[in-house]
Amino acid sequence: MTPPQSGRIRLVDGVDGPGRTTATLVASLAARLAVLHMVSGAEAIGSLTAGFCALGREVSRTAEGARLRRAIEAGRPGLNGNALWSTLRIGEWASEMPASPVLDQLRNDVALLLAPDLEATLELLPIPSQITGAAGSLDEEPSTFIDCLLGLWAFSRELIRAVEALAAPTLPPAEEMVTWGGANVSEPEGSLLR
Repeated sequence: MTPPQSGRIRLVDGVDGPGRTTATLVASLAARLAVLHMVSGAEAIGSLTAGFCALGREVSRTAEGARLRRAIEAGRPGLNGNALWSTLRIGEWASEMPASPVLDQLRNDVALLLAPDLEATLELLPIPSQITGAAGSLDEEPSTFIDCLLGLWAFSRELIRAVEALAAPTLPPAEEMVTWGGANVSEPEGSLLR
């Protein structure tokens, strides 16, 4: 999802995909939240990890993803990550979990933030929704450290683009000094953000 030249965000469903409405998007989010009461934390995190691994395998089929994958595999992070995943059996654990469609869920949830009829829809739906069972199937491929790392990379890029697109219509020009709560906004501090 990127803002077109006009600054407006367009949400379009694929021709062969299910037609989404605000009601179905809210129902999907409500069902995911309701299921959390029925699963353990290990199952929830495992399903997300498996989802990031599946996304990482998918993004590895692109030129940019394959380039990153080769670079990570060739360096210390790949060796250390694989050692951790093997020794701690993270890959086995994640491979036994159904993969959450993490990118689709992110896109659906961002679409809700833009829905002009969200308030009216929330008044009509029976929230929380009825639990109909867990969706998803076990992944055929083993979950690896590099798959998960690339999945997190792809997910974070999509999240950054989504937040920037959501802010674009009301974002002041970059040259303007922006303050929040009376204080100047500064870059977050920390060793990873230098």
